[in-house]
Formats: sequence, C-alpha cells, structure tokens
Amino acid sequence: MTIFNKLNLGIAVSSFAIFQLSFHVLSSWLSSRLTSGFNNLDQKKKIEWNTRTVSTVHALVVGIFCMYILLCDEAVNADRVWGDPSTVQLNLDISVGYLISDLLLIIFHWKAIGDIYFVIHHVLAVYAYYFVLVSSMLILYHNKYTCVLAKMDFNRLTIKINGSSQEDSNCSMVLIQ
Repeated sequence: MTIFNKLNLGIAVSSFAIFQLSFHVLSSWLSSRLTSGFNNLDQKKKIEWNTRTVSTVHALVVGIFCMYILLCDEAVNADRVWGDPSTVQLNLDISVGYLISDLLLIIFHWKAIGDIYFVIHHVLAVYAYYFVLVSSMLILYHNKYTCVLAKMDFNRLTIKINGSSQEDSNCSMVLIQ
C-alpha cells in the first residue's frame, strides 16, 4: 500500500504551477484568440472568466481520470477500501494542486470572485484529500466524490458575461463537443 510521499507533493506542486500558469497566461491568451468579446470585458469579468476556464480544464482532467478509475482500474475496483490507490492518488494530487491554486486566486482577487463558501469548500476538500492520501483509505469513495465535483463544473460551464457595448447582450462560454 502506497502512502503519501514526495511524489505526491511533487505532483500537487506541479499541478498548482500549471493551474496558476493557465489562469495568468493561457486562459487570457486563448480566450482573446477564440472570442472577440473577451477583450471587451472589464478586469473583474476577465478574472471570473479565467477562473471558470481553469476550473473547466481541471474538471476535464480529473473527470477523465475518474471515469478511467471507475471503469478500468482493476486494483481499485477489486478492493474498494484498501485497493492499490496509485491512480486515485494521482487524481487527488492534481485536485489538491488545483484547489490550493484556486484558493489563492480567490483570496488574491477577493473583490472579483471572493466567496467565503468557496473558501470553506476548498479548505475542507484539501483536508479530506490529504487524509485519503495519507491513509490510503476510502479511495474509491473519494474518487466518486471527485467525479461529482468535476460534474458540478460542467453545470456552471455556461456563464453570462456582458461582452459587447450593448447592455443586454451576453457573451457565453460554451464547450464545443
């Protein structure tokens, strides 16, 4: 049975760095090239747009891992409590990095996206994920919980942002399938 180690920490730190880079650079760069309305947004709405974009990328990554684990990972599915947690740990490491990244963005950009309930959610989720990573217990349960969290991001995917000079117009971010 694997326990929390330096590899877990390295993956979480790498995930944190990638999600920070995605927020500060990649989301703005890609959004400005894909939609003309992005450049017309005020700074507060750009921050919200970028956080939702990064959240959606996180949901895609962990959602794919969750489905793989639920459908294909024989070690986890054979023993749902004590099964080999290596793939679940990888998924949780990515989520811990994302949650800490998002928590810092919420705190730093409090006026634009601050919400005490998101802070509480992020802190409790990181604590729960850390517990699973340290104990290697209840891994399948936390994998299913991560699937639910990833699904919630898709429920919030379509966002209304005033993206043009007209007051009643909306610029919506839509996932192209």
